[in-house]
Amino acid sequence: MNSKERVRRAVGRQETDRVPISTFGTGPDMVKRISKELNLSNEEEFNIRSGVDIREFHPLKYIGPTRFFSGIEADYWGVPLKSKKENKSDNDDLRPFANVTSVKEVEEYNWPDINDFVPIDDLEDMFELYKDYAIIGGVWAPVFHNMTWMCGFENALVLLSIEPEISKAILSRISDFWIAYTKKTLELGKGRIDIIQNCNDFGTQINTIMNPEIFRKYFKPIFKRLYDVIKNHDAFVFQHSCGAIREIIPDLIEIGADILNPVQVNAEGMDIDRIKNDFGKDITLCGGIDTQHLLPEGSEEDVRREVRRVIDLFKGDGGYILCGSQGLDKDIPVKNIAAMFDECMGIV
Repeated sequence: MNSKERVRRAVGRQETDRVPISTFGTGPDMVKRISKELNLSNEEEFNIRSGVDIREFHPLKYIGPTRFFSGIEADYWGVPLKSKKENKSDNDDLRPFANVTSVKEVEEYNWPDINDFVPIDDLEDMFELYKDYAIIGGVWAPVFHNMTWMCGFENALVLLSIEPEISKAILSRISDFWIAYTKKTLELGKGRIDIIQNCNDFGTQINTIMNPEIFRKYFKPIFKRLYDVIKNHDAFVFQHSCGAIREIIPDLIEIGADILNPVQVNAEGMDIDRIKNDFGKDITLCGGIDTQHLLPEGSEEDVRREVRRVIDLFKGDGGYILCGSQGLDKDIPVKNIAAMFDECMGIV
């Protein structure tokens, strides 16, 4: 059974030869650090050594003009990078919609053009290289985050609460772009893309960021449109959301999510045993190995014991992809990362 088959069977809630492995959310700098400590020369050597079954790359690249906001270089949304990295109210003067008051302002804005995105030069080589792995066609589609970056975090939440028409106008333009981007990505894939991820964080450590009814009013219909595009191209929907999102998991299942990530187990209501018991028949879980305490603070045997316990929860059922409950970060000893993957692969 190769990696592609293993992941597809797991998502279909079928038994596999072993649990599939992912490192979703782990940054390239961290991969370099892990690789160096394990005496591996590059990311692919790390993936092979660790049994990682999923490969992600972005089939599209941006070739449009460099944009600026108030003389500061910005991304293709017109948002300065500084204000994205520091999503605080004191950066609101660097946000295009910090003081938006009308739908007309939204409609007249210079929104990104899908024609400014073209295939990467080595696209066919990448598909050939990873043909035996489950491929995530990098999309991201951070609809909610785009709104917060363009408006400011607090401003966005206020708009969602008291300015429905302006909120809908902003979200409509953002989601139209991401749906077009997803379609273009999947068309380039020609059936070779297994998974498309949708990364929008709706949870804090103790609750959802917004009232679930706000999510259902604005975001659920948008995600349904996005999910339908993905499923029309025979790919799986990978829904990423950090935090305590238990209350909206049924909504995600209802509109067609196939995979839920990262199952942040120390957030309120996100215990993986309960999530599996309540929702495991309807959605595959990807994550759940605690990156807040277990991996940074536990021993190698603590890590191995928890990996065995979680795997046993899903034994015979499929429906699980092993991954951290967040991306692996620099506070986690590499020996514990290796122990997590080795236990999953049965390496003593």
